[in-house]
Amino acid sequence: MNYYVLLLRRESIDFAAYSPEQMQTLLAEFDAWNAGMIGKQRLIASANLPVNKGATVRPGPLVSDGPYSEAKEAVTGLFLIAAENEAEARTIASGCPFLSRCGSVELRPVTQLEFEDAAGPLVEAHADA
Repeated sequence: MNYYVLLLRRESIDFAAYSPEQMQTLLAEFDAWNAGMIGKQRLIASANLPVNKGATVRPGPLVSDGPYSEAKEAVTGLFLIAAENEAEARTIASGCPFLSRCGSVELRPVTQLEFEDAAGPLVEAHADA
């Protein structure tokens, strides 16, 4: 099994302009996408990343606000997935609800997953829940 990170960027998506109904639709689409990955034992972890929070730490005493240069470049979410190969990972990524709203998904291979053995029981427990 291979591992990949999906980095979600909102690009031109303006969530502030979404009505409550539009936001509920988006959340339902993400729930369905997540459920599909969980059902196939492909989703390992996911996280929502607030756009206006975070910092970049560099050598020395320098810490700057924001891990990005422009808001549209901000990573707003990430998914750690398992896939047989890159083609399967691309298929999974292509189901992301952001894509139909002009967002983007960056697919990156994970060459070494250090916590794999320790996380196994957590992943199994989550899949059974």
